[in-house]
Amino acid sequence: MKTNQIVKQNKKNIKAFNKTFRNAFMSKQNTKSGVAVYKKMVVKPILFVNNLYKRYPGKKKPTINNISFNVYPGQFHAFIGANGAGKTTSIKSIIGAYARWSGTVLINGYKNTSIEAKKSLGYIPENARFPQRMSCYSYLVWMAKLSGLSRIEAKRFAKTRLTELNMWNLRGKSPNSFSSGQKKKVLLAQALINNPQVLVMDEPAANLDPKARLELFDTLGKLTREGKAIFISSHVLAELDRYANAATILDGGKIVFTGTTKQLFNKYSDRKLSVNVSNPKKLKAFLKEKGIDYSIHDISGHFIINFQTRKQEMDFLQLIQKSKIQLLSFNETGNKLDDIYKKLIKFGSVDTMEQQ
Repeated sequence: MKTNQIVKQNKKNIKAFNKTFRNAFMSKQNTKSGVAVYKKMVVKPILFVNNLYKRYPGKKKPTINNISFNVYPGQFHAFIGANGAGKTTSIKSIIGAYARWSGTVLINGYKNTSIEAKKSLGYIPENARFPQRMSCYSYLVWMAKLSGLSRIEAKRFAKTRLTELNMWNLRGKSPNSFSSGQKKKVLLAQALINNPQVLVMDEPAANLDPKARLELFDTLGKLTREGKAIFISSHVLAELDRYANAATILDGGKIVFTGTTKQLFNKYSDRKLSVNVSNPKKLKAFLKEKGIDYSIHDISGHFIINFQTRKQEMDFLQLIQKSKIQLLSFNETGNKLDDIYKKLIKFGSVDTMEQQ
């Protein structure tokens, strides 16, 4: 390829480069203003938790120790922590399953134990339990009637939800005979009876096969696009990585991080650039000369460049612009949610927490 063609192609590539990678660096400096803009856009949290505290009788340390976080409409909010970190205790306190705890929990502006709050709340537990000798359709009709719907409305609701969840053909069977995935679908349908604004879920994907997990998370993703908030605890961070746009990380009964995933990644992710160039030897020599941290992918041969400063990034751009090195491809890379979680968490419960 001729020099002028290389320069022309590089100009196109650099425009795209600036739009993705450079803006990522800029966003690190604007995290605080980004939070302010976000909170202006979403004025009121649908779930407000402030100084939530609970210590079980006989325990020296609290299971949850004055934790505070917000969940906003349209968020897919991941609640992350190891076994014993306090997730289930927090969730049961939020939904009103526990009576003894201190702090403030508001759902749609109402105290979580009030009728008004419960109208805005849907809950899916980890384990499903259904009455004996009752069909799936009858169960949902009865649950809907108990929630205040008329007989006609309850029947319409049960049929609509079972049809949406591809379970209408199973309406006459007992949910106790269903697979784990089918049981979770029934629980999801039940949780949506009052058209809640926030769905709280404790390990809803536990014991589900890959297909059922995918169907469940796709359904939850659709609900967030409709404006509902999803507050979900799960150990499968790869799934949360795909769907979550907010997260609260809990360790030893205390909050390690809470906010949007954008804020989380801007603060803790190692942003790098994966590039493929026409002259690897020249790029390698340049990176060594400038002291820029890099590695070379064993299989693809791509350079993984980790810019530590803004100047290093600008030096790289100038090299591409002025030299005959053609930038063949590039892609911004960074840590996944699982990587960041490992960075932040060393101890998983109050019993093993490092002594301060």
